Amino acid sequence: MNERFFDLKKDRQDRIINGALKVITENGYRHASTDEMVSAASISKGLLFHYFKSKKGVYQFLYEYSTRYTMIELRESRRKAGCDFFEMHRLLMKADAAVLRKYPCMPLFLDRADREANAVGIEFPPDLAGSVYKLRSELLAGAQRPPFLTEKDTARISLILFYARNGIMRDLLLKGSGIPDQDNKTGTDKDPADGAVQGTSEGIPDALPAVFKDYKEEAGDSPLPLHEEYIQKYTGCLQMMRRLNM
Repeated sequence: MNERFFDLKKDRQDRIINGALKVITENGYRHASTDEMVSAASISKGLLFHYFKSKKGVYQFLYEYSTRYTMIELRESRRKAGCDFFEMHRLLMKADAAVLRKYPCMPLFLDRADREANAVGIEFPPDLAGSVYKLRSELLAGAQRPPFLTEKDTARISLILFYARNGIMRDLLLKGSGIPDQDNKTGTDKDPADGAVQGTSEGIPDALPAVFKDYKEEAGDSPLPLHEEYIQKYTGCLQMMRRLNM
């Protein structure tokens, strides 16, 4: 990339970063359009290519920037490595929220990029590739397990909470237009293999029991900023899992 990108005012940098994150998170690398990126960032295509040369250049920059930024926000979690298992989940939630506050699509972008990089033939620097996922996994594996839970139990709980985390983020982005629900306009996602959830225009699969839809209707629209609503919803999931397993 052209290092002069960092000479831009920070708000303009972030507008370009968020615009590109949004389009790639929604569509994946293969289907991401640079036309949509420049539209989301309110810049010209010439300016995008001036700084990043190609779509691949944008993708690689976003991955490196997102990884480094997220690792900084994980510093408190790293300082408290070895703490209680559920407390570590809370610390990771706080780190996610700090990222979401400035870059709403960044956590989901990183998850998607880690899954699709090999498939699209793009390599990331060895010291960065998968590093956020690895660190989160190591911190959870090293946390103190409650005496009544086995290692297999905590692994299962972490997986459930990981799905809850990503589902909450996706729902909030859909609602706030961080990721427009274009794939679901006809009622189904265009490519279930991409990792998106099939369902209605509200992001709820048709096959789920009505209680899930009732819960969503009861929740209503929240006046909270996205990162604060994420904390509220994820905390509820975390508290429920803790009560069920104590």
